[in-house]
Amino acid sequence: MERLRELCHLNGIELTEEELKKFEVYRELLKKWGKRINLTSLLTDREIEEKHFFDSLLGLLAFKKAGIEVNEKSFCDVGSGAGFPGIPLAIAVKSSVFTLVEPRKKRCVFLEEVKRQLKLKNVSVQCSRIEQVSGDFDILTMRAVEDPESAVGITEHLLSKGTLLCIYRGKEPFKGEIPGYRVREIELEPKGVNFKRHFLFIEKEE
Repeated sequence: MERLRELCHLNGIELTEEELKKFEVYRELLKKWGKRINLTSLLTDREIEEKHFFDSLLGLLAFKKAGIEVNEKSFCDVGSGAGFPGIPLAIAVKSSVFTLVEPRKKRCVFLEEVKRQLKLKNVSVQCSRIEQVSGDFDILTMRAVEDPESAVGITEHLLSKGTLLCIYRGKEPFKGEIPGYRVREIELEPKGVNFKRHFLFIEKEE
């Protein structure tokens, strides 16, 4: 896990040896399962560590920059897929609980296997569409979202309870507005990689 270790060190993200070991097991599961079911097109160690694990953990820096506490919170990872960013965040933030919501059965089986092998007691998997999920969450996370308006549309029933939505985006800033919602954008230029990230924090207006 040298690449992940190096990037976290450069960017002030602290991981213990035990946490790095969990990431190593996770990486091997991704490679093994990724050949059988379509989990990710990135299957080299470096790609997984940089573009999935580190990228997911960047959310910690964005939350910090936005002044949002991540400890002892209830997270819901929407459309979790292969577990990003939910599982990396769950490894790093043990005091919070994470519900991974994923509608595709095969991916849910994979997520359950990751949870079991990594012994993640703070993770649960819900195999359904987000529209069918009820519950009180502090924070929703979504990664690789092209259209923030549609993300708000499918999570509106949760946002109306005061839940915060955090969207991981690429290098392009969001130029639009979402009526009835406050949108805050955080830009990160992490050290050691050649990509920029934008994070949107979206809350329903009072």
